[in-house]
Amino acid sequence: MEGEIAWAVETSKDGERWRFFGKAWTKPDEPLLLHGAPRYVRYRRLDPPGEWCAALERTGTEPMALLDLSAGTRRELWPGPDHHGLPVLLPGGEEGRLIRFERSPEGDRWTWALEFRGLRGPSG
Repeated sequence: MEGEIAWAVETSKDGERWRFFGKAWTKPDEPLLLHGAPRYVRYRRLDPPGEWCAALERTGTEPMALLDLSAGTRRELWPGPDHHGLPVLLPGGEEGRLIRFERSPEGDRWTWALEFRGLRGPSG
């Protein structure tokens, strides 16, 4: 993942007991989308190792959270065309890039697609 920044993300229901949510890679100054994140989120840079950011509390009922990793902010939202191509971290630690997110006019149905990529190291 040359040129990308690795981040560790943890979540909590109460802001005190933290669980590993996953590891994500972003381009410099690129935000990160989280799907299904609980009430609190925190993150830290892995290389070079950084400190955990302050706990970021849920701001709405939408299914995705947009983390501005540079500013230390969180905002719940429905992804739109402006978010296509951004990394999405799923519960369990899988990360993909948002290809498409469509929502019905009534707002009660949606479909979305992610692209997953892999990279095999020299050992195999």
